[in-house]
Amino acid sequence: MKIGIIGTRGFPEVQGGIETHCMELYSRIARNEDVTITVYRRTPYLNDTNKNAGYKNIRFVDIPVPKSKNFETLLHSFLATVHALFQGFDIVHYHNTGPGFFMPLLKITRAKLFFTYHNVSYSQKKWSRFAKWFLSTSEKVSMNSADHVIFISEVIKSEMLSRYRIKNHSVIANGVNIPVKSVESDFIDSLGLQKKKYVLAIGRFLEEKGFDYLIQAFVKTGLKDYKLVIAGDTDYPTEYSDRLKALAVENGVILTGFIKGEQLNQIFTWAGLYVMSSFEEGLPIALLEAMSYDIDALASDIPANLQVGLNSDDYFKVGDVDELKEKIINKIRSGKGNDFREILKQRYNWDMIAQETYNVYINNIN
Repeated sequence: MKIGIIGTRGFPEVQGGIETHCMELYSRIARNEDVTITVYRRTPYLNDTNKNAGYKNIRFVDIPVPKSKNFETLLHSFLATVHALFQGFDIVHYHNTGPGFFMPLLKITRAKLFFTYHNVSYSQKKWSRFAKWFLSTSEKVSMNSADHVIFISEVIKSEMLSRYRIKNHSVIANGVNIPVKSVESDFIDSLGLQKKKYVLAIGRFLEEKGFDYLIQAFVKTGLKDYKLVIAGDTDYPTEYSDRLKALAVENGVILTGFIKGEQLNQIFTWAGLYVMSSFEEGLPIALLEAMSYDIDALASDIPANLQVGLNSDDYFKVGDVDELKEKIINKIRSGKGNDFREILKQRYNWDMIAQETYNVYINNIN
């Protein structure tokens, strides 16, 4: 079974939820001896560390494209689709709406077309008017062209089924690995942090992540012996990302940049509280990762976060600075941890998710 993957910047060690999703999913599906997988990557996200990464039964096709907020996905998806026309794929799987615009070109091949809907991307504030039109149009094209649609959550499925008549579809969630916690602390020491004395948030610097009001809420707590740490960065400098960085520096917030491996392990292991302040999510991998470290968590009360199933006290009204401030204070005073591991093993297990996806592939090509 020959499978082509279009819609990720690439992996390993590339920032982004779809990138994590694809790495975890396809590294597992590729363990099946009857599978060969081609992943189309974008060269701006490759370096000496990740360019020559080797995975069983996975080959990478690296396409040079300019790093551009509005045109990078468009150009890469077109070039990847043209290349895929001549590869004899049994399945071509597109991830998220932008790349799916070119899916109809592959209707002339024998490939079955899959589409995974990760989030409603055209509502994000970072996009220009043209980009929003393109993404909205691409959603329609993807839904009408795919032989099978996979939704990562019931929330997204319900929204899309209210708009489109989709015959073949599944809900297959994101997953998370249960980590081995770090015993080291040299990285957090280098940041001037104390174990369990900081509040952590992770994500790209987009308005939808709500990091600006998180900073405001944390400052209002008046907690002098705690720090706020935001791990992540922006793919493209924007007015918002510049403003966020300035706000962070002004208020003593620690910005780690995009981190991975042992540094990420340490920042999760020794966090006292994790906060997800997003206005929009698909199914939040970063929140699941925090849960896998048994960190006490707070999340905004958007549908995507509510479906994860935290306790009612673990949610706050999205965008409400004062409520978030009070929730942070209460969490830190209580000093409680959480044990989410059983929930994660049962509902967000990558091995199970990979097997479900593989079974859907098999059922659709036979």
